[in-house]
Amino acid sequence: MDVPRIRGFEPLQFDGRFFVRRERSNVEPSPAELQELFNAFGFVLTEEQAIPAASVQDVDIDAFRLFRRKQGIDIEAEPQPSIENDLRNADVVREFDGAFRPTLYGLLIFGKKPQSHRQTGGFFIQCTAYLGTDRGTEVIGGGKGEGRLYQQVLSAISWVKTLGWTEDYSKLIREDRPLIPEVALREALVNAVVHRDYSITGSSVILDVFKDRVVVTSPGALPNHMTVENVQAGGIPRARNQVMAHAMLEVGLMEKRGRGWMTMRSAMMEFNGTEPELVNDVANKFVRVTLFR
Repeated sequence: MDVPRIRGFEPLQFDGRFFVRRERSNVEPSPAELQELFNAFGFVLTEEQAIPAASVQDVDIDAFRLFRRKQGIDIEAEPQPSIENDLRNADVVREFDGAFRPTLYGLLIFGKKPQSHRQTGGFFIQCTAYLGTDRGTEVIGGGKGEGRLYQQVLSAISWVKTLGWTEDYSKLIREDRPLIPEVALREALVNAVVHRDYSITGSSVILDVFKDRVVVTSPGALPNHMTVENVQAGGIPRARNQVMAHAMLEVGLMEKRGRGWMTMRSAMMEFNGTEPELVNDVANKFVRVTLFR
């Protein structure tokens, strides 16, 4: 005799929505619950995975076409594929439940409002400035780097600039100096959003500004067996999110040559003679870059 299968606590997916069993009913979990369920039951978000709650209308077609032009693709020559097929061929959308849905890559590179969906709501840069040298001190400012990946990076850099400049009187004429070299901060942030582990939902890239340092923390350990020593030596880059990395290369925010750490180090040594620090915490699943003010 066949024994009927009793569904456990794992979420049920139907028509692009997720449900959990609560007593005798199926109900939609809260965003926080859904994020925990993604992590617990392996609903892994990779850059190629479709976002069920999104649609083709969530993709900025003009931004996609501009990107294709930058790639040297003639989008005017005939015959042209339909826009849906063009998006699919470029991995911006894929078929899911009988419809085209944006991929995670598609939303984070071309989405109109990438953080407006449950699965992607935490994918931004959380910015906080503290009065002292740890998170226990007074918060003096906060912000978010939201939008597409390149917009997140540029917004976070602009936020840091609002925190002010320092004055250097060591020379005859006073010089205004930024809190941190922009090139070093940009490298840290670009690597954080491109290489982060998007299967860790509910966690943002964290940008903390303390009295003595700037710290960028990215969810997920270093990808593809990379080590701290590999990174610091300028080893062959092994992106976790290859398509996102290529897109950031196209917009001029990334090199894909493995020189990111050396660029940060050179900028910091010239700025104040300090070495940036890199921590790869495999147990707690984060990568942390520290730039000293």
